[in-house]
Amino acid sequence: MTVPGLRRSSRKATYASAARMTQLIEILRQSPYGLTYSALEQRLGVGKRTIQRYIEVCRDLPGQRVEVVARGERRVVRLADASEAPRGTTFELFSFFLSLRLGHLLDGTVVGDMNETFWERLQERLPTESAKQLAHIDRKLYSRPAMPRDYREKDDLVDAVLKAVVDQVRLRIDYHGVAGEGRAHEFDPYSLVEHKGGLYLLGKSHLDSKIIWLAIERIRSVETVRNEVGKPLKFAYPASFDPARHTDGMFGVYDGKKVRVELALQNEATESYLRARRIHDTQRFFQGTDGRTHLELTVRGTHELMNWLMATSPWVEVLSPAELREEIAERLRRSAATYAPARRPARAEAAPRPTRSSPAASTRSA
Repeated sequence: MTVPGLRRSSRKATYASAARMTQLIEILRQSPYGLTYSALEQRLGVGKRTIQRYIEVCRDLPGQRVEVVARGERRVVRLADASEAPRGTTFELFSFFLSLRLGHLLDGTVVGDMNETFWERLQERLPTESAKQLAHIDRKLYSRPAMPRDYREKDDLVDAVLKAVVDQVRLRIDYHGVAGEGRAHEFDPYSLVEHKGGLYLLGKSHLDSKIIWLAIERIRSVETVRNEVGKPLKFAYPASFDPARHTDGMFGVYDGKKVRVELALQNEATESYLRARRIHDTQRFFQGTDGRTHLELTVRGTHELMNWLMATSPWVEVLSPAELREEIAERLRRSAATYAPARRPARAEAAPRPTRSSPAASTRSA
């Protein structure tokens, strides 16, 4: 808010004061979030009353309008025009925020292209100093997602889904599951969720009459549901809806029965690696009776947990439940069989085996 109580000065501006006012404008242009009076006194070499007179003169200058705002118990001087946020459409702002959350996941789609254009417009409105600082932002802030899914071939679909989330419009979605089975949902899209390099649509299916997850790459087609006069059918966004409630206890986005899992960490390096990460909201490390550090989780569903455990073998051992331990063991046995040395077909006359001193002993066949 603008601080009241500053009266306009009747004193005439001198050449020195005009030069300092120009200096004030330039200092504020390089500090878009503003500076305190004490900081300006040090920079300009004048007292607070003089600075207040400069502010009064500059208060109504077009493009260089100076204002004083309250920030807690402090008062900050700033350029009003520089502090204004660049304008964009609701969809542009939503897309830009989504891009910040998802990194490179939407590169090559209409959302990624829109963000490039919007970013260029943002830069045009930035103060000179800020523009210099952000000149190499694409290299200063760099994201390298782990095996993200490629949505470039689903450009139109991503565009339609995102607009439906923003506008709260019901969709008719033709969806196929993991095995390829098809289902048609009338669907209220509540949230677009990123998980492990993939996009999921979280919302209410009127086919199932419950909130479900849909993987974007498994959506075959999408169209807007319309009312009796041909207008898009809108839904009221539930005031009580919170995406976090629908991931609570899940090790990912696949739901299942609630189960307590106990793991044993095989060495200090593994323990250090896992302690530095948030594996699950319920995670608890403790010293086991076998002398190893144990990790306890209480999860809903073990589908994604099993994949993670396979990736951490042999440094993490499943102690319980017994069903999960046996499933991991069976997967590892099958993996070992896959990589076992292939049996060579028997020959009519076996070639003599090379001795240790033979040159052939150190030669491996391709």
